[in-house]
Amino acid sequence: RIGSRLLLAAMANPQAMQTLIRHLSGSVSGDAKTMKEAEQFLKRAEQSQGFPVMLLQVAVAKAPPQARIAGTVYLKNFVKKNWRIDDDGKNKIHPNDRNQLKTNITEVMLRSGEKEKAQLGECIHLICKEDFPAKWQNFLPDIVKRLHTKDPSTMYCILEVLANVVERYRYENKSETLWREIKFVNDTFIAPLLKTLQFLCGIIGESQNNKQQLTAIFKCLNQVCQIFFSLSSQDILAFVQDNMENFMKPFLGLIGFQSPLLNPSDEDEPGLLESTQAGVCDIVRLYTDKYEDDFNEWVPKFVQTVWDMLTRTNEKGRFDQLVPKAIRFLTSVVEKEWHKKLFGNEKAIKTFAEKVIIPQLKLRESDLELFEYNGLEYVRRDMEGSDVDTRRRTTVDFVRGLCKFFEQQVTAIMKGYIEILLKEYQSNPQKNWISKDVAMYIVMALAIRGSTRTRGATQINPFVKVMDFFQSQVLPELKNKQGNPVLKADCLKFIASFRTQLNADACRTLIPLIAPYLGHKNFVVHTYAAASIEKLLSVKDNGTPRMGKAQLQPFIKPLLQELFRMFQHDESKENEYGMKAIMRICAVGEDALIPCAEFVINQIKTTLHAVAQNPRNPKFNHFLFETLACLITNVCKVNTAAVEKFEASLFPPFQTMLQMETCQEFGPYVFQILSQLLEKHTKMTKPYVSIFPALLHPRMWANKGNIPAMIRLLVAYLRVDPSVVGQKLEGLLGIFQKLIANKREDHHGMALISAIVERMPTQAWGRHAPTFLQMMFQRLMNSRTQKFVCNFISFSAFFCHKHGPDVYIQMVDQVQKGIFANLLAKVVVPNVQKVEGKVERKSCAIGMIDLLCKSKAMMSGPYPQIWPQLLTAIINLFELPETRTYEADDDIMDMSQRGFKTVYARLVFAPEIKHDPLGDVPNVKAYLAKSLEGLSRQMPKQFGGVIKQKLSPDHQKALLGYMQASGATLH
Repeated sequence: RIGSRLLLAAMANPQAMQTLIRHLSGSVSGDAKTMKEAEQFLKRAEQSQGFPVMLLQVAVAKAPPQARIAGTVYLKNFVKKNWRIDDDGKNKIHPNDRNQLKTNITEVMLRSGEKEKAQLGECIHLICKEDFPAKWQNFLPDIVKRLHTKDPSTMYCILEVLANVVERYRYENKSETLWREIKFVNDTFIAPLLKTLQFLCGIIGESQNNKQQLTAIFKCLNQVCQIFFSLSSQDILAFVQDNMENFMKPFLGLIGFQSPLLNPSDEDEPGLLESTQAGVCDIVRLYTDKYEDDFNEWVPKFVQTVWDMLTRTNEKGRFDQLVPKAIRFLTSVVEKEWHKKLFGNEKAIKTFAEKVIIPQLKLRESDLELFEYNGLEYVRRDMEGSDVDTRRRTTVDFVRGLCKFFEQQVTAIMKGYIEILLKEYQSNPQKNWISKDVAMYIVMALAIRGSTRTRGATQINPFVKVMDFFQSQVLPELKNKQGNPVLKADCLKFIASFRTQLNADACRTLIPLIAPYLGHKNFVVHTYAAASIEKLLSVKDNGTPRMGKAQLQPFIKPLLQELFRMFQHDESKENEYGMKAIMRICAVGEDALIPCAEFVINQIKTTLHAVAQNPRNPKFNHFLFETLACLITNVCKVNTAAVEKFEASLFPPFQTMLQMETCQEFGPYVFQILSQLLEKHTKMTKPYVSIFPALLHPRMWANKGNIPAMIRLLVAYLRVDPSVVGQKLEGLLGIFQKLIANKREDHHGMALISAIVERMPTQAWGRHAPTFLQMMFQRLMNSRTQKFVCNFISFSAFFCHKHGPDVYIQMVDQVQKGIFANLLAKVVVPNVQKVEGKVERKSCAIGMIDLLCKSKAMMSGPYPQIWPQLLTAIINLFELPETRTYEADDDIMDMSQRGFKTVYARLVFAPEIKHDPLGDVPNVKAYLAKSLEGLSRQMPKQFGGVIKQKLSPDHQKALLGYMQASGATLH
């Protein structure tokens, strides 16, 4: 029964329930006017207590199906948006509604229709992410109790919810809190999970001829496998150790199970049996890798069963998930010394070669279709460094696994197969090209012992003559412009993979050989050509490019022309490999690119105009702007007058893009390029003056990704000509106020206010000082973080040096009398050592030294007691190593994770120049010694005793070293 309070809530106001149902139906009616009215009603209703409870009741109410589905979808989105309590403690859902939802949602889910179940299951998952287990301890006992059902449909619903809840255990970092949660889950659930597994496997036999029943059973078993894997991901469970046989026997049976009733209707998609068996392969691989002491006796049994299963698979797409997972398991086994005897004989290796390696390396019809018609997906699966599990990739890894203990033996045997395959190819190249394709992949699998994404193959199998193969098979294939495009792609990939083994002369020979393939009509071929050129140019010896600008110069123009022409292909309009190659040519070519600079700029402008209409590839966009930044750096280094030419060329398209809704993700890049250009000026120019007011528009700051780059740009304005900014100071202070209120953006606000204090005259900002200081103190009081504390200390120290410590103390105490002494003792001194960054720590030390030695206020009142503590903290800043005390800037995103959001990705070729505002102090330790000497000269015989009494022997020794090194003495 649904909780009585929920029923009473619905019955108390049946008219409100009917109104809600009517509007839910209206929200999906398809009529624009009705939908708008419904959406407005639901938006208003969200504010009412009881609204989410009524939405839940709709799922099992007498209502049209579309209303029930719409209600559960709305409830899921409502929970997703509002369940989390904000950092400031604001609760958007009434506590009674929260309790009602958690009390009743499981029962409602189980009573609802299939579509409603899916939405409510996701809703439970969202609540668990925030509340489980600490705020919803009865969730698991309640849902596990319902698992005792004999109905597979109900069982599946429960298992699916549980699988979603525990999935995060696979990837979360180990912690005491996580382990306590996993222990609670296991104590409550692992025994019922075993009973469920045994029950389901036990009824398979009686359902052999019942497709519907068998399907329902395997849907549940698939979820059981997912749950078991998640629960085992962090550590092996004591219950599993005690019941290893009870778990592994059913899993072993599932690997060996066959039934035509479970064959999928679409042979290109995995069926339930394949998905379940793939789940078991994940489990046994995990146990082989992490828990071999407990799992060791089961390994041979699973190896044999998995091997038998592999021999039953074919090239159909239904096995594309299962085969790689099965091979991954075998690879894990073969890499363990314990199991060498299972593989270390010639017969076993030959069997693997003939039954697994060669068949799984052969391109299938579906692979060739990808190569021809969906090149982007083919490249994604095949390219070096891809994390996509494919038959080919896992088979290559299996060969390398075999070589771990049997390298010479495996290499000798596989060489025989390579020779056979190459002879097949040579007998009829047009017909048997696929034999050479397999041979090349075997060579790459055998030859590479170790590799990295940045350097390609770094360790080579000494029994494989890589360069001989390169000379006999790769070079002739590239020189022959006829032939199969797959083999051309293989050769280009071979070059990219073994790039570090090719010397500079080989690179010079290869560039003109590869260049024509940039114009090849096939996407994979011209993409691999671009990638191989980029990889060759990326190779460095002791930090210096192996192929420098002098060697590259003759090829720069033709390469750039072909690469930009590549973007005319329909599939390659945003080819990231092509743009990355252009970027690399610009980086290696340096000032040798100057003759081509105008051509590149015009091409970039054309490309920007095209992609700005509908940006689709974030990596392409990033490399595009990196190329531009690289070009600016290299050209302006030689010709400073070129800055204005770049500005004249780029300002119009930049202004257009910033006004377009379609390319808001370009904002962070545009502002970085503008900063890069402005930082090269010593005087402000009209274009920058004209765009400055637009930089303060709230729309610009609404996009979080713009903020780091816009702060850098505003700081550049302040450093070049603060008078431009002075007229809009209130606007800048408004930006500071907004940023400082946000924990993720406060450091940008502090950078802005520091630049204002540094570059603008005191009379311009002095009257605002109490206001912005008050904002800082509120942050310290209400929502202090280590990052903000360190930024506040750096700001305070810089202020003391720039304008004098007594001026700073006076300004701070204007906000609240006597507050500075409290801040110094409780905030500054304990945290000085935690400031990060070379320039920041130097600035902090100098400012604190000025406070210590040049402040009259520090000589009286509460300060003499704090004085030795501050001196100790300064010495710690010198003597103790810098430690990481807070998380890195969240704005710096991995390119591969960026997606299509407007985020900040720092341009490597437009680095922000690290400004040292205290560059006039070269030796900070000497500055401390001389400052103490000057202070003691003014007030003789007052500080020697304090230092001896209050500083530890280690601190006294360090200070004495500074004094002696700089020739300073205390008076």
